[in-house]
Amino acid sequence: MRDHVVLFINGEKHEVRGAAAFSMLADFLRYERRLTGTKVVCAEGDCGACTVLRGHPMLGRNPESGTLRFDPINACIATVAQLDGAHILTIEAVSDGDTLHEVQRAVVDHHGSQCGFCTPGIVMALLGHTEHHLGDAPDRKALQNHLTGNLCRCTGYDPILDACANLRPSETTSVVARYDRPEVVAAQQAVARVPFHVIDGDRHYLAPTTVAGVLDARAAHPRARLVAGNTDLGVLMNKALLSTFGHAPAQPFTEFISLQHVAELGGVTVLPGVALHVGARATFAEVELVCDTHLPELASLLRVFASPQIKNIATLAGNIANGSPIGDSLPALLALDASLHIAGPGAADRVVPLAAFFKGYKQFDLRPGELIRTIVIPLPRPGALFRADKVCQRKDLDIAFVSGAWRLDLGADGRISDARVAYGGVGPTAMRLPKAEAALVGLKPTDPALASVAALIEAEVTPRSDVRGTEAGRRKLSGNLFRRFASGLRASGLKAPAASAGAEVTP
Repeated sequence: MRDHVVLFINGEKHEVRGAAAFSMLADFLRYERRLTGTKVVCAEGDCGACTVLRGHPMLGRNPESGTLRFDPINACIATVAQLDGAHILTIEAVSDGDTLHEVQRAVVDHHGSQCGFCTPGIVMALLGHTEHHLGDAPDRKALQNHLTGNLCRCTGYDPILDACANLRPSETTSVVARYDRPEVVAAQQAVARVPFHVIDGDRHYLAPTTVAGVLDARAAHPRARLVAGNTDLGVLMNKALLSTFGHAPAQPFTEFISLQHVAELGGVTVLPGVALHVGARATFAEVELVCDTHLPELASLLRVFASPQIKNIATLAGNIANGSPIGDSLPALLALDASLHIAGPGAADRVVPLAAFFKGYKQFDLRPGELIRTIVIPLPRPGALFRADKVCQRKDLDIAFVSGAWRLDLGADGRISDARVAYGGVGPTAMRLPKAEAALVGLKPTDPALASVAALIEAEVTPRSDVRGTEAGRRKLSGNLFRRFASGLRASGLKAPAASAGAEVTP
């Protein structure tokens, strides 16, 4: 058991103890290591100015280059402790001596920087794409999509996109290859095999390496928060809200248990034609990549779920355990009849249907000491019609104020034999609508009467007015989303409806 965190930054090993281990990576880089190229603006993971590249042996290697896989993340909402064993590359590592990297050269030549504050994060985000496409001709659309997590208040983006379009493949070298030294990777692998427990006063941060170790840690620290991606907790920490979020101010959260080194909780296992088994540590980026092949309708939703920086670290299990009624993934998972395998002090896992997991606002069927081990997502049967959709103020990097998902199973006679209708943003939890589901059974997908179910949906949802929208507006949107789904079915016969605009985004 270590009493410190080990972090590799631009090829150098650092041992971090005490309070520094609890700090955000961006603060550690700036104030402890004086790497001030990493900027902090929003401290919420929205603007991308703090973007760095993270590589970790558990993330695997690039099949094209064989180097360790490095992806962009937001340094402002990731703690040093949760990145134990990772190799972090910052903007200071990009140029080769006095020679600018091709991405930097293109941004300079095309005037992609004015005040310069956001520029380091933009360069790092672009590197996150080019590192996986070395030698490829620049794809302006793909590069634009890879910048959805970066805001720039000066340039209006066109000069930045011009820089993207003028990258020279023959001159675009790998930054990762300069730092992916065998001895560093071996040291990272050794670190990941040893659990740690960092203490700073009354604060504890533990990182076991097995599920059993996590359960033991939870028994010893029953009030500890589980940490996977930290994308929600990180915002609460930065905004000093963690002590009051759902708990009395007199009981602040000071104890954390990380899942980062638990190999058995990682990855996505595919049972072809049957189901996806998503580990509690699996990121949205990993899930999206698998869904591209095995569940493309869900992949279309995940492409507009969040920025690459968020998806490279946030987990599907975390989105479920956070339980926000506007969590984008939840209606789709409900429509697919997803279930949770929950590990606890008992000998065997409990299996809980996702529809039974949500008991009320931020209330779950999760007993003391338990944790989500696996999310099982059944794949739609051949011929089934599945679609997920969302409405938000902007296409990229925005949570929905109404989202919906629908799955229709067809019988041999072409009529709907079973139906799932699920919505988010219309009640205290994401919810299925059993009355609407029952009304769909027996209809044909091309039946004009299908559209009449929209009125049932509008009556069955239970939205409230808030800063995002009114009750009446949410009811109407709920019905209109289904009307669009039904219209697509009628236009395409028994085929699944055409993808929405968001589905055109290239991962």
